[in-house]
Amino acid sequence: MFVWRSLVAAIGCYVVVAAMGCGGTGNFGTVTGIVTHKGTPVDGAKVEFHGTTQEAGRSDIFATQTDSSGKYFIAGIGDRAGIPPGMYKVVITKYEGNMAMNAPAEGMDPGQMEAQMSDMAPGTGAAKAIKNHLPDEYASPATTKLSSTVQSGKNENVNFDIP
Repeated sequence: MFVWRSLVAAIGCYVVVAAMGCGGTGNFGTVTGIVTHKGTPVDGAKVEFHGTTQEAGRSDIFATQTDSSGKYFIAGIGDRAGIPPGMYKVVITKYEGNMAMNAPAEGMDPGQMEAQMSDMAPGTGAAKAIKNHLPDEYASPATTKLSSTVQSGKNENVNFDIP
């Protein structure tokens, strides 16, 4: 009888621990920091955290924009209390130009932007209308030198100074 109660208690503990590991707020992290370029805060930069693991052929991307002091905050979307812990490649861009093309479409990388601009009517000048004010090597997950490991909970002072 004692063995049976111990077994039921052990199974009950396992179920509680497993439930806490699925969807609890402790399994996600938030990230805050400051983006600077040559030591100066970057206003309006797009900061993207690209997951390095793929699920169903794609990886997660979490993005936000810096404020006037270069600060950014990345949290979860929907019912997630943050982003999953793990290693992320960090892409930082600051595009400015023609209002109709001020920012790339969500999820569009620089190569896709270039392809879209090459499809425009010749002589429109649209290809020169958009400018990235930060070095191009930080504009793509394939070329960026920036990365960050996100832990569960608050990840503060994850700062990036772009040379």
